[in-house]
Amino acid sequence: MIKQLINASLLVLIAITLTAFVVQKAQKNHPKKTDRKKTAPPPAQVSYKKDIQPIVKKYCLPCHTEDEMNPSELYLDTYDNMMAGGKHGKPIVPGKADSSLLVMKLSMAKPPLGDPMPLKRKTPFPQDTVQIIKTWINQGAKNN
Repeated sequence: MIKQLINASLLVLIAITLTAFVVQKAQKNHPKKTDRKKTAPPPAQVSYKKDIQPIVKKYCLPCHTEDEMNPSELYLDTYDNMMAGGKHGKPIVPGKADSSLLVMKLSMAKPPLGDPMPLKRKTPFPQDTVQIIKTWINQGAKNN
């Protein structure tokens, strides 16, 4: 009788353990609504002076100033020079980041013309930085 009681208790314990395992597995496969990834909020307004100018200063101005000779004749030291473009035309198409040569030169291994920028980079240009530039261009590439 005690042997049967022990066997029954073990069976109940095994059943509880298996049930807990199955429930835990099901919860992992079907997270609660609060556990699901939220969609990213729409991008905030990007400012030329606050967001873009520091990026240009860090990555572009070592070469793209009127003081430096560069074959493209693209000078990025001011907003007006950037928007005017250089030998290959305007690098920015306001509202169309993916059509802008600047974005292509920063994000593509083989841009449509010339070398990827910045020159002599050992690592790819940071994608989060490219995204900031793309957002600014898509927002109209304003001098704000």
